[in-house]
Amino acid sequence: MIKGQCLCGAVSFEIQGALSAPSLCHCSQCRRLHGAPGAYTSAPASAYRISGEENLNWSRLPKSEQGFCKRCGSKLFWRNGSDDLDITLGSLDGPNGLALSKHIWTRSQGDYYEIGHDGLPRYAESSRNAEPIGEEPKPDAGPRTSQHTGGCQCGAVKYRVNGNMRDVVTCHCGQCRRFHGHAPGYSAARKAELTIEGEGNITWYRSSDEAHRGLCSKCGSSLFWRPEGRETISITAGSIDRPTGLKTARHIFAAHKGDYYTIADGVPQDPDTMAGNPVAF
Repeated sequence: MIKGQCLCGAVSFEIQGALSAPSLCHCSQCRRLHGAPGAYTSAPASAYRISGEENLNWSRLPKSEQGFCKRCGSKLFWRNGSDDLDITLGSLDGPNGLALSKHIWTRSQGDYYEIGHDGLPRYAESSRNAEPIGEEPKPDAGPRTSQHTGGCQCGAVKYRVNGNMRDVVTCHCGQCRRFHGHAPGYSAARKAELTIEGEGNITWYRSSDEAHRGLCSKCGSSLFWRPEGRETISITAGSIDRPTGLKTARHIFAAHKGDYYTIADGVPQDPDTMAGNPVAF
């Protein structure tokens, strides 16, 4: 029996039986929706017992649907019409004995991070009926720029940053993993330099006394982390249009990371916050 829930607890679930070998998907759709690569395992839909199903919002994608909590925005489920239901690894209670088994859609990975040398097989696209490929260079992020655009998966929210953006920080805290489904990468911009189109389509969820998380109310894309009393706002790197001109500069809360993956990219790690050692713009 494996259990899990969304960040706010409005949706919880139990899964009875074996789960599939977990994978980490680097496709642009997952990165834009989650603000992170999509970390998923699956089981037959009949193996799930879901509480609070009325609090799920199903966002229709070209060939599938994603289920997220309509209250807090946590990414939970993915289905494509088969008998199986996929579940994000970050939403599962741990430890649960699961471990990533492969990387998929690696030729669509973001230009702001390295997958790293974790020894797992990599597949250019889907792993179904496919042979793994070797390690390949990440996409070129291009030069740093003071003009950035981005937005959600469905296009209801778009933004522009007229100014420098901070390099990416990946957060491994339990709250971020529960909300995004996996450890997210965040850049940041000065609020005065950010323009948002479709701001009325953003749902702001107060995830702590210090900050709100912003997501598209229509497709569920995770977009912003807005701290109180600061001149900056964090923006998910997966929602930024390529080329980003950015790189991953730090891992934070590395001591709190999920037990199903390793951090293998050689980027400096802070066990907790990066207070006192911030990443500059």
